[in-house]
Amino acid sequence: MSNVRSEIARRSRRFSFSRSAAIAGATPASAQKAEPGAYVVAGAGGQVDSDVKPRQVLNKGQTVSKTAATLPKNIDNKSGFTGELGMGYGFNGFRVEGTAGYDTANINGKALNDTNYIGSGRLKSFDLGVSAYVDLIQDGPFKPFVGGGIGASHVNYSADRYARTANSGTLKPAASLDGKDWGFRWHLDAGASYDVAPKTSIELLGRYSQTSGMQMKGVTIDQDRNRTTPPYKLKSSSTWIMVGLRQNF
Repeated sequence: MSNVRSEIARRSRRFSFSRSAAIAGATPASAQKAEPGAYVVAGAGGQVDSDVKPRQVLNKGQTVSKTAATLPKNIDNKSGFTGELGMGYGFNGFRVEGTAGYDTANINGKALNDTNYIGSGRLKSFDLGVSAYVDLIQDGPFKPFVGGGIGASHVNYSADRYARTANSGTLKPAASLDGKDWGFRWHLDAGASYDVAPKTSIELLGRYSQTSGMQMKGVTIDQDRNRTTPPYKLKSSSTWIMVGLRQNF
């Protein structure tokens, strides 16, 4: 009888140990849950779509000759480069970070060219901002997130459109826009990160941003070579894809 009781006790201890091991093995992801702390982040990527909308602003009584060329209402950009560096702090699934970034892209010639005109230009911007993100899944190495931010951009923009003369095939200036100004910038982001080490993550991020409030001087020249300098108000928008690295302290 004592032998039977000993065997039952031994099997009971084995079952208890196996169940504990199974539970411990089933929940290793909790060890990968994001912990509060500071981090640094760096990212770089390419532009999917971008354009600038210049709007000519005339003062009271100011006019522009009907024979003067104007810039299109929407000027498309080619693919470009974006990069940013920043620091942040995580709060168990919620992150706040400040970044500094740089964007650049050439104007798509098709946006300015036709049988009468040919043009070129470039956009550059230096961006400062604050962003906030929420991890949709906090446990495990894979963490999709959404967020956005606000800030300011120092935009350097130029767009030149030249009219083709009929007699010699040479070019003469017809409309141009060139200047630098600060604008208000906001963006919406979505992406996912993956923990490659306890304190290191790589991330893929998609971003849509808009910058508005810039004003720059333009120049228009009509067929009689009369010159006017109307200002333009600008609004730009862009969509980017970036790959980044996040390192926690």
